[in-house]
Amino acid sequence: MLIVEDDFDTAELLCILVQEAGHECQVALNAQEARAITEGFKPEVALVDIGLPGEDGYRLVHTLKADPSLVGCRFVALTGYQVTGMPELSRDAGFEAHLTKPVSSELVLAILDECAADLATPTAQPGT
Repeated sequence: MLIVEDDFDTAELLCILVQEAGHECQVALNAQEARAITEGFKPEVALVDIGLPGEDGYRLVHTLKADPSLVGCRFVALTGYQVTGMPELSRDAGFEAHLTKPVSSELVLAILDECAADLATPTAQPGT
């Protein structure tokens, strides 16, 4: 999992949670760091804060989804903003899910489990 979150404490706590559940995790504090990390680390899930400094999470996910080496990565929006219509904006931007802070550890782990199950399920090939 890649966690892109500008609040260091939140990012570290989420990463510890993910690691204790048996998953590999990398943390980026901004969009530039996220792009640098994904040059060598190919996450299956990216939890991306919308309100990043400089480049926001919407723009970042657009860039990351265009990277052929990240095909299959699931993108989950994370935000402290509680504005009507934000989940729809997140979906339109390319996120598969939208979480509002504070987010429970159970919900983060459920999203991870759901994404892992989806990735483990082989897709049917035409004619099979």
